Amino acid sequence: MEHTSSEKISEALKLLEEAAVQKKDELKSVMSDKYTHLKNIIVETESTLAKSLSSAKKQALEAAAHAKDIGVDKAREIALDLDESAHRNPWPYIAGTAVVTLLLGYILGRNRK
Repeated sequence: MEHTSSEKISEALKLLEEAAVQKKDELKSVMSDKYTHLKNIIVETESTLAKSLSSAKKQALEAAAHAKDIGVDKAREIALDLDESAHRNPWPYIAGTAVVTLLLGYILGRNRK
């Protein structure tokens, strides 16, 4: 009787080992499929993100160039208005320059003890 039950236990252990190996292979297959799907999603997201960042960079560069052009035009316009105003009535500009020069000379020329 001992021999029979030991054989049955041995057979049961073999069956359990075969089932475990089979389930292990099934789990590896399922995990591999899920990781492959996850990897594909990450690659697609990375590609989409790269395209979005490239587009945003291009738009930012265009906006910066446009802002620079507007700034240069505005500076020219202000310089022309100032030039015309100084030619029409130069005395306020001469007085302002004299005051600024005096203040600058006073600040730079005082004794720093």
